[in-house]
Amino acid sequence: MSTGISPQPQDEILKLVIYRPYDNIWFKNPVRNIVKKQLLPNKYAPFLDYLLDSEHKIYFTTKLYVDGGLKNIIKAALEPLELFLWCMLNGISIRRVKFVFTKNALEDKDVLILMHYGTFTHEDSIVAESGQNLAKYLSSLNLYKLVHMTHYAYNATIGSRNLELFNPDLLVAENNLALSSGFYSKYFSNVTDNFYQLPYVSSARFIRKTQFRERINKMVVSGSITFKMKDVEFKNFFKTDELQPLRRIIYEGADKYTNEIKSLISDLNASRAGGEKIKSHSFIQKVMHYFFNKHPQLNYYKQDIVAVYNSYMMFAVPEEICNLPAIGFVEGMACGCAFFGLDDPMYRDLGLIPGIHYVTYDGSVSDLILKVRYYQSNITELEKIANCGFEFVQNNLSPKIVYEKFINRIKVNLACRT
Repeated sequence: MSTGISPQPQDEILKLVIYRPYDNIWFKNPVRNIVKKQLLPNKYAPFLDYLLDSEHKIYFTTKLYVDGGLKNIIKAALEPLELFLWCMLNGISIRRVKFVFTKNALEDKDVLILMHYGTFTHEDSIVAESGQNLAKYLSSLNLYKLVHMTHYAYNATIGSRNLELFNPDLLVAENNLALSSGFYSKYFSNVTDNFYQLPYVSSARFIRKTQFRERINKMVVSGSITFKMKDVEFKNFFKTDELQPLRRIIYEGADKYTNEIKSLISDLNASRAGGEKIKSHSFIQKVMHYFFNKHPQLNYYKQDIVAVYNSYMMFAVPEEICNLPAIGFVEGMACGCAFFGLDDPMYRDLGLIPGIHYVTYDGSVSDLILKVRYYQSNITELEKIANCGFEFVQNNLSPKIVYEKFINRIKVNLACRT
């Protein structure tokens, strides 16, 4: 019997539509990487796993807009096969999810989730420009459009223009860029003021295994140096072509800090240079390279990073210069390692307190070394910070806590639209 009372937003079952989850490494490994037995970091796999374990209706799409040309038409025709294969190889039951192959299959109450990088922007300006077609094609839809701003700094003028065309309802990132990023404010202020800080969470394998006093009294620094930035907007604003400049400094000067730092940083630019060499190879050589040569970057991902974080007392994963943290900060803290990071809203807005949950430094290698040396001589103080950081992650940054809050925010926004 009906009570006549409308269900509250938190009781609503959502239809969440994820745009082309198989095309990049964010949620699970793409088919091309699985075939080559490459293990890559899937930063948002915990989010997808949370959704698949929830009561919500989960849909995956293929490319809804097809650019002209026979090659693009053939690729689009093969995408459903790639999507099904991606599901199978990643252990996603096709009975749990449903699929969207055309724009007309989308409905007004759907929540469409897209990743900004690879959809509306890219490091390659030509690829970024192609996002305009999709933005125009989907702009008229009345459904709830949500865009995750990962790698938003690439080709910011093109990306922001595409987002304006698309007209999203909500933007999300690990930092509230609308409030705390000068670069974002300069290039994206006309998109939307509706921004949500969605923090990273660590996968279940990141656990504390080693007693703090049994660890090496040094700092381990991890992370990748991503490709050098080409676009003029970025270089003019930040006066550098490095997305993570401190990683470069530590990577190139690791021999200078051996008493304080163990560097595990890798350089994607070096691996790209290696890839350039094979362009002139024969077809057979290229095929052999594709299937049998190991990407230099994969050596970094092969490391047992959980064991690494459990082996050292302190760690850092230098942030992106465009105001975004690395996922490593929450992974290392989950392993009971003391985190060193910037005194910045990307952490403070989550509730992390400098000097309590983590150690702050000014972003320079000189200040980082000074702080490491201080805590090498003050282990009791460092252990307290590591323990507080560990407890904070357990109590505030678990997938259940983070993603329930996020879904509830979407529900509230949807309720306000009706």
